[in-house]
Amino acid sequence: MRSLALFISALSLPLASACSAGAEGLDAIHADIISDYAAVAQLSPDAFLALDPADVLLLDIREPEEFAVSRIPGAIWVNPSASAETALIQIGNVTGKKIVVYCSVGVRSSRFAQRTQTDLLDMGAVSVANLEQGIFGWHNDQRALVDATGETDVVHPYDAIWKRYVDRKDRAVFTPMSRDEASSPSK
Repeated sequence: MRSLALFISALSLPLASACSAGAEGLDAIHADIISDYAAVAQLSPDAFLALDPADVLLLDIREPEEFAVSRIPGAIWVNPSASAETALIQIGNVTGKKIVVYCSVGVRSSRFAQRTQTDLLDMGAVSVANLEQGIFGWHNDQRALVDATGETDVVHPYDAIWKRYVDRKDRAVFTPMSRDEASSPSK
């Protein structure tokens, strides 16, 4: 019984250290994304903000529940499993546009970009890039977020495990908040 407890304890060490991950954990995930999705361009939030909004299509590659809680202003929801052709129906003409995709941390959006970028470029897009560290990094830097009713400072944590990468855990919620709830952080 003691050896089983030691084994379980040893298994939980990496998870325990990752639970206080925040930005450092996102940096490690981003390094893995660069390695795993080498063909996908990566764009920092500052570089994204420097782009002319008229030239950009910002695509949110998360589940509808996540998008409902909050999104980066101007983002268009696209199903994570969508083909380029299906995405085109949702987003419209991509000719001359720089397409920037994001998800929670960058894995799903990088996967989407890798799978669709050739087709999107063939359809006239100028470029396809993943937003580094996704909406979690954006939220951790306290950049603007919106929901269906306006500004918000909450973010969907994807699940309890991935929530460890959100610095302000009290602002990580699974359902959209009313204006009253959003204006008073939970304790």
